[in-house]
Amino acid sequence: MNAQVTQLAAGSGWSTRGHHHRAHHGTRRGRWIEPFVLLLVAQGPTYGYKLIGELNELGVAPEGIDVGMVYRTLRSMDADGLVTTEWGPQSDQPRREYRLTDDGACALRDWIDVMSERRRLIEHFLERSRVFTEAQGE
Repeated sequence: MNAQVTQLAAGSGWSTRGHHHRAHHGTRRGRWIEPFVLLLVAQGPTYGYKLIGELNELGVAPEGIDVGMVYRTLRSMDADGLVTTEWGPQSDQPRREYRLTDDGACALRDWIDVMSERRRLIEHFLERSRVFTEAQGE
């Protein structure tokens, strides 16, 4: 992987694709939930409680998803232009539907690069840690 992806994976905030999301990377890379929300929204229009259920199914937070955090993340992503929101078709309970924007798709691609690099780094760490644990007789 290139150095920019490695820096992004480490949380430095550099863009991997040269898109105009630089400010986004620097301020929000610590939000573990964002890439999962982007991925789920990319699968089609969705709403908050459906996202919460899917995030819980994925096991993103073993203790359960903080509902407030999901809605704060969605509002922030809307303000950053990564998703759009509008009131969905009227049913028993009106609800906001979230849709991915082109900028959101770009941010998701960046997150895919970051997650791939993090996986590589974790695999490298685990491989090296095996040497340590074998030397310790574990």
